[in-house]
Formats: sequence, C-alpha cells, structure tokens
Amino acid sequence: MTHSLPFAAPTAQIDGHQIRVLVAGEARLAALLHLIGHAKHSLRLFYYIFEADSVGQQVRDALIAAAQRGVAVTVLVDGFGSSGLPAGFFEPLRAAGASVDQFLPKKGRRYLLRNHQKLAVADEAKVLIGGANISNAYFQDTDGQPGWHDLSLLVEGPYAARLSRYVDALHGWMRTRRQGIRHLQAVLAASTDHHGPLRWIMGGPFERLNPLARALRTDLDTAARVDMIQAYFAPDFTFLRRLARVAQRGRLRLITAAQSDNMTTIAAARHCYGRLLRGGAGIYEYRPARLHMKLIVADDIVYIGSANYDTRSIFLNVEVMVRIEDAGFAEAMRNFCADHLPLCHKIDRFWLQRVSGPFRKLRWALAYFLFTSVDYTITRRFNIGPDRRRWRLRPATHNID
Repeated sequence: MTHSLPFAAPTAQIDGHQIRVLVAGEARLAALLHLIGHAKHSLRLFYYIFEADSVGQQVRDALIAAAQRGVAVTVLVDGFGSSGLPAGFFEPLRAAGASVDQFLPKKGRRYLLRNHQKLAVADEAKVLIGGANISNAYFQDTDGQPGWHDLSLLVEGPYAARLSRYVDALHGWMRTRRQGIRHLQAVLAASTDHHGPLRWIMGGPFERLNPLARALRTDLDTAARVDMIQAYFAPDFTFLRRLARVAQRGRLRLITAAQSDNMTTIAAARHCYGRLLRGGAGIYEYRPARLHMKLIVADDIVYIGSANYDTRSIFLNVEVMVRIEDAGFAEAMRNFCADHLPLCHKIDRFWLQRVSGPFRKLRWALAYFLFTSVDYTITRRFNIGPDRRRWRLRPATHNID
C-alpha cells in the first residue's frame, strides 16, 4: 500500500498548455525517464541532489542514450547538494557528448550559496519541475520505506522555451570566471515573468526582495484563502505574520511534516504554530511518510516548484517556481490539500500546550533562530556583502511589508 494512491493527480488545459500533476513516486520517475527517452533535439536538467544509486544510474544511462542518438544534453548539479557523487560518475555521459557542470564549483565565500532547483526541459516544449531530486528516496513512497511524499508538475507547451533560455543563461553564468552575484541577480530577474496565467518565478540572493519573495508578498497580502503543503516551514517573522493575517481575515490551512530527515526542521516549524493558531489557522502534520512537497494555493493562484516556505528558500537559494493563475486548477489543488487531512494529526492549542514544556519550547526557539537568523545572516554576509560594500547587514526579521 502506498500513501500516494488516495490522492488525485489533477490535469488542466491552461493558456494552450497541458498541465499534469504527478504524485506517486513510480509515476514521477516514469515521467522523467519518458521525458528523456523521447527527447528529439535537446535536454536540459538541473538538480540540487544527484546520487549514484539505482535511480541516478537509470537517469544517467537514459541521458547517455539520448546523447548517443544526437540529442544535445546539458546536466547541471549543485556542488553542495551533489557533493557525494563519486569521481567519474558522469564521465560516460561526457564521453557521449553531453555537457556536465556544477553550480558554484569554486569553494570559499560562495560555498554557502546553493542552487536548490529541480527541473528537466525537453525540446523546449516540456518541463518537469517539483521537489524531487535524483535519488532513490525521492521516488519511494511506500509506507514504512525511507522515502519522500512529493509532487511534480509536467508542463507541455510553448512556455517551456522560456525556461530553456533561463537554464542556458544560468549555465553561462556558472562558466564565467568571477561568478559575480550581480550578474546572477540579473539572470534571475530577467528570467522571471510578470504577466500571464503561467509564470516562471525565480528566487535567489538579492540585496532586497528577490522576484519570488515579491510575488509571494503580493499574492499572500491579498489572499482570502490559502492552503499550503510545506516540507520545511520556517519563514522569517514578516512572512509568518503574512500567514497569520490570512487566517484572521479568511482561512489558512497549513500541512507540514511530522517526519523528516532532520528533526530540527520540525522543531523550527512548531515554534511558528502558536502565532498562527492565535489567528485561527488550521495546522496539520502529515504522518504516513516524510513530506517533501512545496505547494501553495492562494485564492486562484497555485505555486509549485523547488522552494520551501522557509527563510533560505524565500531569500537565499536559487529557486524556480511556476505560478499558475486559474480558478479551476486552484480548486483542484485545494481539494488535493484536503485529501491529505485524514492522514494528518490536527494541531491545536491544547496539544501544543501539552507537548511544549519549557525545555522543548527552548529547543524549538533555538531551531527557529538557527534557520531564520544564523544561517540567513552568515550566508548573506559571505555572498552579498562583499559585492555590495555599502550594504548593511539586516536581521532576518527586517520589515519588508
């Protein structure tokens, strides 16, 4: 029995594009391998984690076969997230004619900056994005197995070409000698869409708000109903306050993780619960498996992609989300969120009071401080400060309303 079987996988036709939600691990892996296996002209892949396990070998071998039949193959991985890859793993792929590079291969002050994206583009016509990395665990969703409950989105249509150009621009930046932050910011800003029912929204290390943070701010500040499924939930105070305001003026339903690979992330999320519960939010922890989804439904708008609702994803990591504005699709994804509730533990004030003694409250607060202030401040200091000498460090709770 898998915990993904009860969940519907919505489809939609939006602005001339076919949209498919993929939930079950087998379906998500099959879609990725089909995308690679049927590519005719070009393939562009960018993944935070790429492991040399059976899934990693399947994907690599499929890419080798594509390159051998004449497809132009580009594979980009994050140097931090994929640091466990053995030397020579990609050599057969390079030998087949593919281009393989790492994001931020130079260590030093850029080492704390991460490219958290997970995307594959075929023939400038199909895009597969979501939270899943290239690793066995991200496609194993059977109860009792060490897998992740995740979500991918397949977008087919001309809009995919824009993401192809973005990957090429980002790859060009990776190959520059200096890898300046302002150049990276220019790539991310130029690749973000500001109009239309389908938009690519990019996140990254900006001096002020990046395009993803700005889009979320605008949409959440006007939303009356917000449903979220978030694997990692540790927003800074201003983005936490945004959700509390949604709960006060309308309805907020938040599903977070009861299981994870790092219990500190759950502690940080639980530190936020009290503030949201006081505003009237409904909070649930998903129990059957480790949660890895990144989904936001705000009124008629849906966000799906690589970004968590935490300080690093919102402000620092290089991220990609697709923003879809369509009332029918938003309602389908809102129902998708509701389908998770029977498998969740509902959090209320009584439960929070019962489990949060003084020591645990302190541990939750320290975890939240670690994610929203310490990691945030150090990474910004090392990655933005030196490029902007007049820039002054601001705490993670600075006012961005």
